Amino acid sequence: MGPKDNKSVVQPVGSIPSSEPILTIQQVVERLQLKPSTVYELTRRRSGHPLPVLRPGKFLRFRWSEIEKWLDESQDAE
Repeated sequence: MGPKDNKSVVQPVGSIPSSEPILTIQQVVERLQLKPSTVYELTRRRSGHPLPVLRPGKFLRFRWSEIEKWLDESQDAE
């Protein structure tokens, strides 16, 4: 097996336009009017309905379109 054999291939999720900006946690905090600790907690896998997050290294990044979809799904569940 060569070094390329154990790399996983990442496929794009859905039909999200590549021109959509990637948001930082601070930008999400401002838009959702939540504390940073609340946003971190919502991204945890143990959360019942975790907030969609990208994890490039140790940082958290977000796509607003995925957050909007998450918000709609959260409201539908109530």
